[in-house]
Amino acid sequence: MSESPGIGLPLPLSFPPGEYTPFGYIDNPHHTLVTNRSGVLRSVPPLGLGWWRRRFKGAYGPGPRDHVNYISWLELGVTCAGVRLLTTEDFAAAGVTLVSRYHTKHVLSYDFTCGGVAVCLRYFLAGEHALACQAEVCNESDLGQVVALHATHRYGNWETPWWGSDGIGARYRPELDATVSAIWAYGDYFALGATNPSRAHHGTADPSAWQRWLRSDNPASVDGASVRGPGPLLVTHTYELVVPSGGRATTLILLCRGRNEEAAVAELAAARTGASAALERQLDADEAFWSTCPQLTGDWPDTWKRGWVYDFETLRMNVRPPVGIFRHPWDAMQIHSPRVVLGEAAVDMFALGHALPELAREVLLGTFADAPAPNVPCCREDGSVNMIAADGSACGTAPCWCFPFIVLRALYAASGDDDWLAQLYPYLKAYLDWWLAQRTDEHGWFHCKCDWESGQDGSKRFPEAEGGLAESVRTVDVEASMAQALQLMAALAERLGAREDAPRWAELAAQKTAATRTMFVDGWFRDFDGRTGRPIIRPEYLDIMMLTPLTCGVATPEQIAAVRPKFEYFRAHPRGWLEWPSFFLAYTEAAWTAGLRSIAAEATADVANRIYPRLDARTPLFSDPRDPLGYRVPGVANEFWPLSDDQEPGGEAYGWGATLPLHVIRSIFGFRETADPFADACHLSPALPAALRVPERRYGLRNLRYRALELDVTAEVLGPTRLRLTLEYAGPVGRTLVVRDADGRVLHSAECPEAGGTAELEVDDAAVLTLSWAPPPDE
Repeated sequence: MSESPGIGLPLPLSFPPGEYTPFGYIDNPHHTLVTNRSGVLRSVPPLGLGWWRRRFKGAYGPGPRDHVNYISWLELGVTCAGVRLLTTEDFAAAGVTLVSRYHTKHVLSYDFTCGGVAVCLRYFLAGEHALACQAEVCNESDLGQVVALHATHRYGNWETPWWGSDGIGARYRPELDATVSAIWAYGDYFALGATNPSRAHHGTADPSAWQRWLRSDNPASVDGASVRGPGPLLVTHTYELVVPSGGRATTLILLCRGRNEEAAVAELAAARTGASAALERQLDADEAFWSTCPQLTGDWPDTWKRGWVYDFETLRMNVRPPVGIFRHPWDAMQIHSPRVVLGEAAVDMFALGHALPELAREVLLGTFADAPAPNVPCCREDGSVNMIAADGSACGTAPCWCFPFIVLRALYAASGDDDWLAQLYPYLKAYLDWWLAQRTDEHGWFHCKCDWESGQDGSKRFPEAEGGLAESVRTVDVEASMAQALQLMAALAERLGAREDAPRWAELAAQKTAATRTMFVDGWFRDFDGRTGRPIIRPEYLDIMMLTPLTCGVATPEQIAAVRPKFEYFRAHPRGWLEWPSFFLAYTEAAWTAGLRSIAAEATADVANRIYPRLDARTPLFSDPRDPLGYRVPGVANEFWPLSDDQEPGGEAYGWGATLPLHVIRSIFGFRETADPFADACHLSPALPAALRVPERRYGLRNLRYRALELDVTAEVLGPTRLRLTLEYAGPVGRTLVVRDADGRVLHSAECPEAGGTAELEVDDAAVLTLSWAPPPDE
């Protein structure tokens, strides 16, 4: 642990230091769509955070809204050195810069310095119903200071009324030094209190009266307040911290929820004694995560470094604990209306697997094992399915959507985990057999039940509107992805000793590979009309999913050569394609197959350069001046990566929108599996985007892991196309680490010492290297 700048707070040493945006979410792992709409926890400018239990700009669907719906926020204001900082305008007028120096799924801090006093407010969830803010101040001035903390509970603003939503009332309970608020006649209770005694308290539904009270030098306490209708009601406690010169002071401010008053008060009592221990556990979890998570080092743009953190924390937040039918941790797709979708779970775990490989494998095992049917239909925690086609069929996503078999192959290759493979194999077998039986026509060609099943909602490829039947379309992307899946299954069957399965899988793989290749017409892969047997040709429309035969490695060399010019086309015409993480994955993996590594790297940089500055913005986004709740927050990944700053990016806290680090790792550094998933070997192919190739600049990526190998890589720019690579490695002790170029020439060979080793190489940009670690001759 280390101390944050200016504040005596123990922080994980592994967390990347920086000045992050003071906006974002903290995780509420208890929130689900069906059985427990607990609400999501989202920031409120300038110094607040709280439960959003209603729809809002940036929410994905109505998931946060329950029958009893509201916002319930804890907002802090600070008076120090004679300056009141209550609003965003106050910070601007005082010239005080607000940042967040700690920004994880567990903790969001607000950090600033005013008049020689450094203030840190750290929000965290001490329990499902206990929101805590640890406030610490450090007096760096020459004089003693009295710092006032104004804690306001803002409650109300329901979206839809219900029986009992008549109004909101509050009363101060002096024996608890707490104010209890409730929606009357029926709604949740909240208790506001702290570990330090309050100096004054107040309640009102009048925002002007609230501001006057906060800005008064000697405010009189008001014991209660009430308002008819949705309010909101504003309840405030003021706490004072006396801080000598060079000293520190702290308090813990709490907002606790209950179904009744007794429950809310009990939560407050428990949090007063137990919240600090909960925070310590969460910081320990952050330390464990960031000590193994890949991190950017060196001369990368600062927005990339901070955006990397927002992305990985969004991915962490989307992994939910077991609940209902889900006996394993599961990927929620997004946190507002959580559900399991095979495609989204696959790509999310593809990225998160670089930081938490065991968890990623467990999530994908559970995605198949806990599914209510072999095709892994999209579902929620109660077993209800939620992607039903027009004929009543419960659909999951096709094997071409985010390529789960490519992901499974990569996760296995990086781990060599045969136990996981053995557990997973029966479910993969059932999934493929289901597709062979349920999604082929009388001639054996694959189709999707509807556009949703393909993943391409509303696509021009399909004849009917969303959810309408699409069985007449022979889909080349399904054909190709099934060919790749069947190839992999043949290899896995051999590995696991299921020798009776291997010949069948191999025969089917050969058939589907050959079938895919016949769908190449006039220089492009095509869907076919199953009613006529003719290719579907739309001269005005190029669909990026037609690259799938390259993505899955089943196209011929001649077909690859013919398709290569299309990569520049899609980069020049990215709208609708390279804005979406699912399509972007198909594009970059196909580019690797085509040998177009620099194009994939440039496309990755295009996204990072437009998205990471938005995630790192220092003001709310898309604010509606007519609606105080109408804004989006930076500091969290979104559903997609729009080309324009003027286009809203879909749902906030969305998993696949956080997968950009995957492409930095695989497309810019070229760190990926080889053609043999069972080998102790991996590729490394740094391809720096042209804008980054400035001589003497160094771009690092540390905490890479592949089987027994631990690797930090730094690429130093020597010239327009030349790099010096420094490899710092540890792992397979006693084995010989060998680095070869694409022609098989040995560039480095040394036994791996216990203390680790270093290799320096000069290579061309985008050159493909293979790192292998052979066992000693007598093994």
